[in-house]
Amino acid sequence: GTYFLIQNIVSHQHELITELDSAIPFMPQFVWIYHSLIPVIGATLFLLVTQRRNFFNTFWACIGASVIIHMIYVIMPSFYPRPDIIPDGLSEQLLALTYEIGSNTFPSGHVCYAWILYLGVRCSEQAKKVFGLRNLFLLWAVGVTLSTLTLKVHYVVDVFGGLVLAFMTFYSVRYLFNKFNTYSDEENNI
Repeated sequence: GTYFLIQNIVSHQHELITELDSAIPFMPQFVWIYHSLIPVIGATLFLLVTQRRNFFNTFWACIGASVIIHMIYVIMPSFYPRPDIIPDGLSEQLLALTYEIGSNTFPSGHVCYAWILYLGVRCSEQAKKVFGLRNLFLLWAVGVTLSTLTLKVHYVVDVFGGLVLAFMTFYSVRYLFNKFNTYSDEENNI
């Protein structure tokens, strides 16, 4: 809810476009991987990340990242100029709706959350048991990252900001859990 509130309150002031952003092709078909984030968050937190410590590490990293992202959206609102699209196909229609919903760009929340989920899965016991699961999540995180660029919803700098924030929040929460011995490994699974 706070994301939508911020979108309606702030005026977009910064454009962070580079030559590299301009060189990336516009590909509306990537909207499907872009919008896979919400179901994958649910599946990851409730089906894959079953160890208490790893579940809460991933959960609190997402919450911490959300707080930081929202603060940046208020302090430094940015906007990617949207390309004109003709919503004649299903992908284009979903992308047109995506353009209407949100517009703040830096850092990319989609990139941040996708990589936090990858880190959570990478550390999970389930991923160690299921061959290829880590690689599947890695490919998915890369796909979400590329989708933000090919849909023209994020700048290259937004991607780097999302990556840095993902690793920073995930490993900061992990450090705090280790420091205060929170959710010890001896505890049962959730």
